[in-house]
Amino acid sequence: MRHVSVVHHPSVTTLGLSSIVQIGDTNHMELKNRTLAVQREIPYFLAQEGRWEAYEIFVDDEITIPTRINEVKMNVINKNPFIEVNCVNIQSMLNASCFHIGSIDYVFSNSRTFQIRHFVTEEPSEK
Repeated sequence: MRHVSVVHHPSVTTLGLSSIVQIGDTNHMELKNRTLAVQREIPYFLAQEGRWEAYEIFVDDEITIPTRINEVKMNVINKNPFIEVNCVNIQSMLNASCFHIGSIDYVFSNSRTFQIRHFVTEEPSEK
């Protein structure tokens, strides 16, 4: 028998990009987020910046989801299968985050943020 999760007062104030609030049992969950953040003192957009392929950080060739091997045999007896919490307060959940109440079998979470900052700097002139 699996655990039974009980949260009497769950509260989340802010959810960010690709965030999830899940109530109930889940078998498989994959959370992915890609963010390109550009900050400039002078507002202009370069067309080449919006291409994910231009940035090595966003290429998923090196990221693999681990293969799950179930070779361990267990016999678990939960004398009290209930997990009970009175209150959970979360102020902010950001990129590819998950607030899960219940049992979950497998989770994979991946978040990548590439931040570009361009500031105007002028060297003092000799004039």
